[in-house]
Amino acid sequence: MPENLTARPKVTLLLVLGVLLPAVAAGGILCQQALPEPYRDDYHTILAFSTDYDKLPTFTTKVLFIATAQSNEYKLAFEHSIVASELELTRHLNFSFLTVLGNLFLLPLGYLLWRTYQEETGDLNRRLLAFLPISLLFFALIYWDDLNWATTGLQNIPVILWSLLAIYLLLSGKTIGPARPRLLLACVAAALAAFASANGFLLAPVGLCILLVRHAYVRSLLWCTSFVLPLGAYLYHYTFLVHPADGASYVTRPLFFLAFLGCGAVPFRWPAAMLGLVILRILCLAVRSRFDRTNPVSFYFTVWIVATALLVSWVRGAVSFAIGSRYSIYSILLLVFCYSFLTHYVSDRWPAISRKLFYVVCLVLAFNLCLLADIYAYKNLGARRQMVLSGIEFYRANPQVNSPMIDPIFLRSLAEERAYEQRALTNAIQMHLYTLPPKQETR
Repeated sequence: MPENLTARPKVTLLLVLGVLLPAVAAGGILCQQALPEPYRDDYHTILAFSTDYDKLPTFTTKVLFIATAQSNEYKLAFEHSIVASELELTRHLNFSFLTVLGNLFLLPLGYLLWRTYQEETGDLNRRLLAFLPISLLFFALIYWDDLNWATTGLQNIPVILWSLLAIYLLLSGKTIGPARPRLLLACVAAALAAFASANGFLLAPVGLCILLVRHAYVRSLLWCTSFVLPLGAYLYHYTFLVHPADGASYVTRPLFFLAFLGCGAVPFRWPAAMLGLVILRILCLAVRSRFDRTNPVSFYFTVWIVATALLVSWVRGAVSFAIGSRYSIYSILLLVFCYSFLTHYVSDRWPAISRKLFYVVCLVLAFNLCLLADIYAYKNLGARRQMVLSGIEFYRANPQVNSPMIDPIFLRSLAEERAYEQRALTNAIQMHLYTLPPKQETR
């Protein structure tokens, strides 16, 4: 990375535009392929939830239902609270609003990454230049399957945001332990993460590691209390679901774990596992180099991501890679960590020319990954949009018989989904909670 940058306004403006451009490009793609209709899990998590919620008689029963309603194996209190708020305010579901809101969670997450990974020394231009590959990596739409989709956008993105925020608040103070206001805010963020998705509970041991090594025992107890309400909601009438084996065994689960780590850059299982092995090697190097002292927020956040990878690969087996696009955002965040760590690692060991070459190589790789990912996302989001619009038109032609589910690949594994989506959509329309938007052109 060049070391002779000066704080010239024109250079600063160009670097700011360079950092923001990947986010603008991602936003343009998402707007172009916007989907105002429900899709897959939306029928369970949003439409079916809304029809049941609307029938409840009292405020207390509604609050309890928001906190404890189960969708597949998850209890998505954070997402359900947003849906319930929309129903209370407008008595109508607007999937355009819900999907845009889910997409917008990327922006505060991107800002938190800036706060976490920006260089502490040097002028603004140097810090922007160092952050440019991170912006390219993070806003590369490899994780397109999480976006323009209400259910995943309000589950998978918020749990990452609240988790990073909780760790940031725990570690960004100047004292041995976080000051009381920061600690309280960290506890609120941790509770929101647990309410957003199940892997938010993994913050509990990560936070304890942070606090106990600093001998903050009272703060550790307060930290644990943040998970009491989410855990109680999960345990309340929880139904355990048995997933098929999916080829998972004690031998293959490590493969799925490594593929989880590497799926952010490689969409094929074995190459992703090889990249995952490289990432794991870099993580071990970061542990030995005590990177937790250099950048503790990114280090412990990465620990949480690795714990998520272990949990998903163990519970979901091959599905953890079969729907790898939903989890690839975690792999992207690992690549961000590897870039940041290696930048610090080589700065003390390599000459200036080699450091500049390393930065240029990282920048070129990040740019190409972002470009290819955005093209790939545009194509796949467009194909999804066309399929969903075609399914809605098929349903509109005969709502009493036809189902909006027309995805043959999905129906092969869940044949009953066709009838379920037809009933869920019909019930929501009959209860005046949802109205089909005007017919749109498929592209």
